[in-house]
Amino acid sequence: MLNRYFRQRLVPSFFGVGVVAMAALGGCSQQHLARTDYVNGAMAASEGNTSQALKELNAAIKLNAGMVLAYEARGDVYRQKGDYQRAASNYKTATGLNPLSFHSWYWLGVSYQQLRRFARAINSYQHALTIHPKSSRTAMNIAVSYAQNGNPFFGLIYAQRAIQDGANSFDSFANLGVIYAQCAKQDPKFRALAIKNFRSSLELQPRQPAIYLNLAQMYMAENRYGQAARVLRTGQKICPTPLLSERLGYCYYRIQNYTKAVASYKLSLKQNPVYVPALNGLGASYEALAISGAAHGQTLRRDAISQWKKSLSIDPNQPLIHRLVSKFAVAAPAMSD
Repeated sequence: MLNRYFRQRLVPSFFGVGVVAMAALGGCSQQHLARTDYVNGAMAASEGNTSQALKELNAAIKLNAGMVLAYEARGDVYRQKGDYQRAASNYKTATGLNPLSFHSWYWLGVSYQQLRRFARAINSYQHALTIHPKSSRTAMNIAVSYAQNGNPFFGLIYAQRAIQDGANSFDSFANLGVIYAQCAKQDPKFRALAIKNFRSSLELQPRQPAIYLNLAQMYMAENRYGQAARVLRTGQKICPTPLLSERLGYCYYRIQNYTKAVASYKLSLKQNPVYVPALNGLGASYEALAISGAAHGQTLRRDAISQWKKSLSIDPNQPLIHRLVSKFAVAAPAMSD
């Protein structure tokens, strides 16, 4: 009787343990499958097979909704595809699952910055910086985000911190120069610091057309057009672009060297035949030569109007150019439309 009692009591307990054991084994199997899908997805991503990577990572997350690495990897894939909205969504989920993940917070900041949500980017970067306080790239990204958000002086604090923490690469100096240039809009004394950092950046990496433009812009802000022209000529030789050539033409125009201005604008148009600023500048240079008394003044004036009309055919919304055509067409009646 006693034995039958124990058998009756033990049977349910035994089955209970059996159910738990099977559930645990099933859970282990599911976790293993999730890890396998994650590894396959990460490998596909490293090989550039983004569609397969997303398929595997989606499967991993379906099996294990708490797998931080899978969300991070999926965020990386979307970010590399340029889908910053979905990247941000994945990184945000990952930060909720693991608030101490530097990778998630940092790349969430990058994604928000690309989406021009600068306040959110700053907040994300600051979380990343609390995890790795010596991350100079994080500090510099905060600095740039502040500058992009219209607060360059707040950014300056983080940019200087980044340099102190070892960010001495060409892009660090370039970013610091940009922030100083933003500060210079409110206080001109920062122009010298912007110039210094732009030059430091170019010494480390000469092939930076944007930095030649920024450096030249600082000189132009001080009416130092000759110095700006020298910078642009150097940039044009190393990494020619239509914009560099057009800005060089503008500098020559400002120092009244209209012949060289024409040559620079023509070079810009050779690089990009429909570049509106170069068309307008070329027209202005022809007109300036005509006014200055150069030979064949009427022909120059007609050439000016021709360039302006071509510009208007590309972008009709230019009130100033419309006025110039109307004004100077009277002085060139022989020109045909």
